[in-house]
Amino acid sequence: MSLKEICQPIKKDLEIYEKEFKLLLKSNVFLVDKVTQYIVANKGKRLRPILVILTSRMHNTNGAALDQRNLKAAAIMEMLHTATLVHDDVVDSSSQRRGMPSVSSIWKSKAAVLMGDLLFSKALLAMLSLKSMRAYEIISVTAERMAQGELLGLERRKDYWMEEEVYFRLIADKTASLLAAACQLGAVSSSDDEKDIAAMREFGENLGIAFQIRDDLLDILGKEKKTGKPIGNDIRDNKVTLPLIFALKQARKQDARRIIRLIKRGAGKAEIKEIISFVEIHGGIKYAMERANEHIELAFKSLERYPDTPYKESLQKLVSFITVRES
Repeated sequence: MSLKEICQPIKKDLEIYEKEFKLLLKSNVFLVDKVTQYIVANKGKRLRPILVILTSRMHNTNGAALDQRNLKAAAIMEMLHTATLVHDDVVDSSSQRRGMPSVSSIWKSKAAVLMGDLLFSKALLAMLSLKSMRAYEIISVTAERMAQGELLGLERRKDYWMEEEVYFRLIADKTASLLAAACQLGAVSSSDDEKDIAAMREFGENLGIAFQIRDDLLDILGKEKKTGKPIGNDIRDNKVTLPLIFALKQARKQDARRIIRLIKRGAGKAEIKEIISFVEIHGGIKYAMERANEHIELAFKSLERYPDTPYKESLQKLVSFITVRES
């Protein structure tokens, strides 16, 4: 099942969304237009706008066309996501994004930071046109959570003895919060029922957590041609992932300390292979898969309150698509 097939019920909505997104990015500054053209040309899967539109459609029981605010909400989500990616690449000194040179590697860090700031500003300004205090609240809380998640990630970057509770708080704020916000905005645009909004928050949050754990696993199990980055990249960058956290706690202290020393020294290909083997032997991969599956099941459970429609079916397929992905 491809993403294109999953999105078939909202094909026309996505076409209108694309125009709205490009319109919001427009500027009268040449450098800004140059960077935005590059961003649009190298766009990702558009998961956040897809979630906004699908959840909005699922709650829109009378079958009416989506209004401009629904599609603007989708564009706002993508702008916030893009801003965080641009900033992330600066913070992480990443030279690549989706297998292509990152914005910061082409236009340098100063321009990338300012571009990320501009995207945040444009998103905040666009929020006013939604004319919904509930939507404004959701996006504002999400922006705060994402910033806190980034800072927590910096603070605990090389904390190899990190507690699982801290890890899950980090990925919930840094990654899952934006997916949860996208789903909530879809509900808000078509329903006043707080139970619907809460169900969508739970759906998006659990989906986001499973998504990030899968990302951790791809760093170990993925193929460079599909992921766009070398295997063991998180290990090289001293990022603490769930498979590694679990494996270190299961191993003998002396073995765990040896692996940590390997990582801190700057692991080459041979060391990366040894570290991945260590994680697998000590059950890190199996455990991470189990935890991801728990959150996938919780995401599916949040959809049980809704009648069967093509939009609900697409959301169910999307959960499977992004949590078993190979890139």
